[in-house]
Amino acid sequence: MGILLMLDIFQWFAVLIGLTSYRLVDDRFIQTRIAKAYTLILNVITVTMLPVALMSAVKLYYVAVWLPRFMWITPFVLYAVNYVVIVQTLISRCHRDSILMELHHLVVKLNREMGRAEKKMNSKLRRLFYIKTLTTSYLSLCYVLGTFLFSDELTFSMMLSAFLINNGYNILIATTHFYFVSFWQVARGYDFVNQQLEELISTRSPLTFKYAEELRSLWSLHASLSLTAHKINRIYGRQMLTSRFDYIIFTVINGYIATIYTGSEPTTLFAKCYGGLLYWIRTVDFFMTDYICDLVAQYQSMPKHTASEGVMSKELSSFVIYQNSMNLNLKICGLFPANRKQWLNMMGAILCHSVMLLQYHLMMSAKQHNQ
Repeated sequence: MGILLMLDIFQWFAVLIGLTSYRLVDDRFIQTRIAKAYTLILNVITVTMLPVALMSAVKLYYVAVWLPRFMWITPFVLYAVNYVVIVQTLISRCHRDSILMELHHLVVKLNREMGRAEKKMNSKLRRLFYIKTLTTSYLSLCYVLGTFLFSDELTFSMMLSAFLINNGYNILIATTHFYFVSFWQVARGYDFVNQQLEELISTRSPLTFKYAEELRSLWSLHASLSLTAHKINRIYGRQMLTSRFDYIIFTVINGYIATIYTGSEPTTLFAKCYGGLLYWIRTVDFFMTDYICDLVAQYQSMPKHTASEGVMSKELSSFVIYQNSMNLNLKICGLFPANRKQWLNMMGAILCHSVMLLQYHLMMSAKQHNQ
């Protein structure tokens, strides 16, 4: 019940920030004219006015004495990448809505099957959902509250700019959460299929008509889950590629800016903890996105170690062979798989580029000092 409430709250939050115009009412997605108009207007305002807000933020770096003149381009690159990814996210909204509707029908079918079989959710999947929801909620609150916590010298126009920028950042965070939840639902379906299949395999009596019907139902559900997983991967592919690039730029440049700022300006302990925790929580949040893809592929073709212990009919044997022979190849735009290994490679690239950026800073600082 708590998970359903969290999903419903997040869906309303997505409507509020303009990420979708669909909301869940009586276990079905609806789109009212008011919600559709509101989302369209907010998207237009975001696309047209966000560059102005971002340029006003860039100007704050131009007048900052702690940022070296030779590094003026770093905030411009950061905000330019943010804007491009946000616009790309809003443009692809109709495609995400289509897979959202299709996934919902599959989830309704899955919940009905789990209720009939009296099966509960895997505790591991439950913990993953709570952790991902916690990281997403924390990031959203940080972006919203950060405007008010550090607003002693902000004018009204700067507050509006901060609102637009924070709303854009929330769009980026919410999109990856939608991606996570979509694959999390697929993983939940695979886990249910695996549980039911283990029961069929471990039976000590020949399969009856009831078990044959159960097997056909599981086969159909497994095929639907695989088809939906491929659609999610295809629709979200370009979005996740740009989101990954945005995260790399965010981590490298913000890490550099935070290092220079804390070393040059007096900073309170609260500000350091606030920024540092935001930085690392987003790292954990992105790791969860890659980890769920790894988990889906693992659940999709989980080996059946009890296959030799029970009575295997021809149909059951065929299904086990079908399931174990399938490989869910979840590659981002066909370039690379999204898994824990890829996340570690990405973190290695981030560390490498961060060191290079700091080396360039030290080299140029020494050059200016010698002159």
